[in-house]
Amino acid sequence: MFRRKVKQATADMVRTRRLIDLASVKTIGVLFDATKERRYLRAAHLVRHFKGMAKEVTAIGVVKTVELPHYVDNTLSFHYVTKNKVNWYGIPSLQSAPDFVNREFDILIDLNFDRDISLRYLLECSLAHCKIGLNQGNEEDLYDFMLEGISPNDINIFLKELLFYLELIKTN
Repeated sequence: MFRRKVKQATADMVRTRRLIDLASVKTIGVLFDATKERRYLRAAHLVRHFKGMAKEVTAIGVVKTVELPHYVDNTLSFHYVTKNKVNWYGIPSLQSAPDFVNREFDILIDLNFDRDISLRYLLECSLAHCKIGLNQGNEEDLYDFMLEGISPNDINIFLKELLFYLELIKTN
């Protein structure tokens, strides 16, 4: 059912794939798991890092409860998918979800290492030019740029390597 919903949502979409060097990147999307405080803090740090570089960042986090946890900082203007903001299929019913999916981010970074279905839907339907994530097996078709050999539990290493490789890429 999920696959069918993704196909329906992406049937008329045309995504332009391209890799852009970090200096030229203007917009960045971030998908992350906010259920665990450690992962939330790392995602917040990444967003602050990019905002410090004058990048426009939009982030959506998933929380597997109805209420937001105490450690969530509302000043970062993140959007959250909570337990009561998904439909029967697991598709987010946030008002910001269609805007996120239809926005042509220069880069979309997937920090959804636990493969939450709500964030997976946003990733698969996104019109982002370059989707970046962790290779965990059979997801070659999801990403345009993947990092390999990193445990899903090592978000710090993933972020360190991600920033290293983004700085290395030169498209001009």
